[in-house]
Amino acid sequence: MGPRSLKAKNTNENTTSSIVRREKVPDQARRNPPPFLKKAPEEEEEEGEEEEEEEEEEEGEEEEEEETEEGEEEYKEEDEDLCRERSWGDILGTYLPSTDPIIVENAQCRSDVDAFLRVVTDYKLLALVIAQEGSSLWPLKCINNEGATTTLQQQQAVQDLQHNIQERHQARMGSLHSVSPLPLVSYGTCMPSSCTPSDLLVSIEAVLGNYSSDLTVDCHTKDEIKWLNAGDVVFIVFLGIIGSVLLFATIADVYINFYNKQQLRKGPLRFLLVFSVSMNLNKIFHINLKEGPHVISCLHGIRAMSMIWVVWGHSYFIDFRATVNLAYATQLTDNVFEQTIMGGNFSVDSFFLMSGLLVTYGVLKEYKRANKINWLKYYIHRYVRLTPPILLTGAATATIARFALVGPEAGQVERSVVDVCREYWWHDILYISNLPNIMKICLPQCWYVCVDLQLYLVAPLVLIPLLYKPKIGMIWMGVVTIIAMMIPMIIMGVYSIPGTLVFDHPAVEPKAYVDVYGKPWCRAGVYLVGMWGGMFLHHYKDRHLKLKMWQAVVGWLVAATLALLVVYGIADYNTLVNYKPITLGVGITFEVLGRMAWGIALLWVIVACHKGYGGPINTFLAHPSWQPLSRLTFSMYLVAFVVQSLYVGVIYTPMYFNHLNQFIQTCGMLFISGIIAVIVSLISEGPIIGLEKILLGS
Repeated sequence: MGPRSLKAKNTNENTTSSIVRREKVPDQARRNPPPFLKKAPEEEEEEGEEEEEEEEEEEGEEEEEEETEEGEEEYKEEDEDLCRERSWGDILGTYLPSTDPIIVENAQCRSDVDAFLRVVTDYKLLALVIAQEGSSLWPLKCINNEGATTTLQQQQAVQDLQHNIQERHQARMGSLHSVSPLPLVSYGTCMPSSCTPSDLLVSIEAVLGNYSSDLTVDCHTKDEIKWLNAGDVVFIVFLGIIGSVLLFATIADVYINFYNKQQLRKGPLRFLLVFSVSMNLNKIFHINLKEGPHVISCLHGIRAMSMIWVVWGHSYFIDFRATVNLAYATQLTDNVFEQTIMGGNFSVDSFFLMSGLLVTYGVLKEYKRANKINWLKYYIHRYVRLTPPILLTGAATATIARFALVGPEAGQVERSVVDVCREYWWHDILYISNLPNIMKICLPQCWYVCVDLQLYLVAPLVLIPLLYKPKIGMIWMGVVTIIAMMIPMIIMGVYSIPGTLVFDHPAVEPKAYVDVYGKPWCRAGVYLVGMWGGMFLHHYKDRHLKLKMWQAVVGWLVAATLALLVVYGIADYNTLVNYKPITLGVGITFEVLGRMAWGIALLWVIVACHKGYGGPINTFLAHPSWQPLSRLTFSMYLVAFVVQSLYVGVIYTPMYFNHLNQFIQTCGMLFISGIIAVIVSLISEGPIIGLEKILLGS
């Protein structure tokens, strides 16, 4: 609650941090301070006399100031007066439970709060204590439209976010009693451990009166003990067993290499050696300086950069819930750099494109080599390759992840991440989590994996005609491509869904994500672009693609133009500043043709780089240093989103949103996620790939 020297005799030593969440609270005039904070008339008269004396002394000095300085001072005084007027009614009345027995029935809580208020008789000190100790997540400060903060010399202060985005949300966020421009607003406070969430909740409702709406209070107690449950024990035992296997396998691998007994690798010991940490680490970080001519080396850089783009973009969305300068953050959406980050929406299309390309290229290559395709192995390989990392990440999230949650947002994050994972974990390993309810899945990022696998399952319907009757197969693939473009158009037109923009009307956005963004029949277009690319590259696998210089230049210019138009062409709709709703026609064009255009632009980059027309771009994308990160991309994709979500549940200080902070945080998230991804790969990727090769062949 506060420093130990300020603790009263009746207050408990432990304190409870609370996060108050509010949705859709109407505008209301400022209220008077709660009864237990009102001063006696004598105190008010004394303060009034002191204020009059101070004003008379300052009159002479103020008259000598220049007009510009007077204007600035007047502005500051009005700002401070605004905070003072709102402070005790809007802050203390909602940051501490009431001492009124009619409002709060908990006698011990009332006693502890009353004792605290009696000890801290200096209201300035009280505000300072609450500002420093009480608001562990949201500081009690005035925040203007430019994002600057005013502490008012550590006196009364109030969070006051006012920004002009009512065009989008038909509301603005002012003081505590205003409507939030975001779906959820939260602030932190601190109260005696004898108080319960309901004590604070009824106190807030009493302050808001008839204007209160949906309020929830999450409490986090200092030094809270979390006990192991059955799921935690099972997962810890599993980690112990797998850790022992990794240890014995590594010892065996080192022994074989040290004594040069390579013949042991061909016996039953080979099943154990696939778990060797040293061997799998070497596979992850091995850099092949001379890859074969049939290896599409530029995919390493594209895959790694797309992963970075995903993590960077997620940091902007996830951190909004813990950002204190929301007014300033909204202003950042109206610049080129922000649009570049928000363009990470298309990084997923990059993965769909590469997946379709590699599947087609690999199947055609295998059919040419063996003159047949083992379709059973085709399906088993994909499921075995994807499932273990997902299962491991989901199990860790549903069990031991909650022990890392120690901050004031811990309760909310645990319910939205950990508890949901416990209930819906099986959706992810069946790859149906994007079908029944895309908003309620264990690992939200797995929607992409589900869509990718679902497209992989039906890809043979396009590939089989291409294998046996290439000309008919190409016609059929063209028909399927047109159908794949028409389906999202029809769905969006019938249900009036104007695309899946990053910033959109809250009533439309969930429906867009459920009906369009996460459905395989709406994302098949760019996957088919990749399949066309895989067929083209296989056709020219052993041939030289002859292009004249002007043709290569035109190809690069067209690709660059398409990419720039897709990322920056919707900037007017993809912002919170002077936002204008997107029309249905523009939304459909962006959703369908925009994603196809992005796929075509990226496909040119891949083809040009692989066939010798990439120049310095290919040198950069195909650089061997990308290879380790490229191999960890899948594990990092699974891990990074979980790490970013849990981070919100462990922070104790407010987050100030700006591009530099987000860049630094993204670098840290990539580093931490990379380390965890290596562990996930050593446990669930490397060994499984090794076992698959032993049991099913290369």
